[in-house]
Amino acid sequence: MFHRNPAICAAELDGEICLFHPESAKYINLNATGSAIWTLLDAPQDRNWLVAQLQDRFDVGEAACGEETDRFLSEALKWGVLLEATA
Repeated sequence: MFHRNPAICAAELDGEICLFHPESAKYINLNATGSAIWTLLDAPQDRNWLVAQLQDRFDVGEAACGEETDRFLSEALKWGVLLEATA
């Protein structure tokens, strides 16, 4: 299950999400897909649910959507803007 880091400040600018990580003092601008994932994570969700939701929103195949989602989740975990709950 993935969820937002509660320490992250987020704001919508021109339809996309801009994040501020107070510990690193870095800003991260999310593209449309990243912004959609951030919005979907208003509550903890698993990867497969995210992929299904993104396929409903965007015209993309399951394999490509899964790869892009995995890439975003991996980067967001490295940036510290998302956290992964352990079972």
